[in-house]
Amino acid sequence: MKQESGSFYPQICILSAAGGCGKTTLAVNLFQPFLHDPCMIFMGAFQEEIPFLKEEKAHFIRQSSRNEVVDLAGEHADRPVIIDICSNAVEAFLAGAKRCFTARDTFFDLFVIPVRAERYTLHRGMWTADRLHEANVPWEQILFLPARVKEGAEKDALRNHYAEGTGPRILADGFIEENPVFGSMYNADVCLADLSELPDVPGRWSLCCQSERKTHKRVPALARLEGEMNDLRPRMEHVFREVMTYLPESSPA
Repeated sequence: MKQESGSFYPQICILSAAGGCGKTTLAVNLFQPFLHDPCMIFMGAFQEEIPFLKEEKAHFIRQSSRNEVVDLAGEHADRPVIIDICSNAVEAFLAGAKRCFTARDTFFDLFVIPVRAERYTLHRGMWTADRLHEANVPWEQILFLPARVKEGAEKDALRNHYAEGTGPRILADGFIEENPVFGSMYNADVCLADLSELPDVPGRWSLCCQSERKTHKRVPALARLEGEMNDLRPRMEHVFREVMTYLPESSPA
């Protein structure tokens, strides 16, 4: 999604007090590929060996400083901003948010909380949403993004936790894929944002440059992964476009 001059650049914060629920997967495979030149900010003790978290591609805030996150996001207000807050930094971030967020200014357009049907992840996700709301974030700016596990059990648990007419919103149709391709991508040091569209084959994406394709110097395993990523990409784009419809009505469309 390319934004023209003068248009709206979303600032999206992905967080949860639960580890391993898909926050970084969403940052690099759901938002980064489909926004034009997003500023990627990672807060907390991320593993430096993760290939798509290299310093030249992202900003890292090792300390749990809400002010530093907000200041850095403000410096890049002329482009989309995606912030991924590691679970070990969430409590400090929320404590700062409670002191600084106001009913008129929460600094971000949307807070996305990935959830799975597993009990611990659900409870920590709901705890995160409740703390955000206590920090003056309106329910309509908090979005639960479920995984496709146990046929929607996580959606039922979330709805049962909140009184009717209250609570965060829940993505209606989309979901985080429980897909082994993500593991293969991790092992190969790539993510969906590494795909580039082939100029001569619209809708087809490649992990290698054109010169490599012309000389047929393709690693079979990489070619197979590229095909799997081509299948995954449109499904992730569908989820991305649905998430974008949950931006608050007060945000310019």
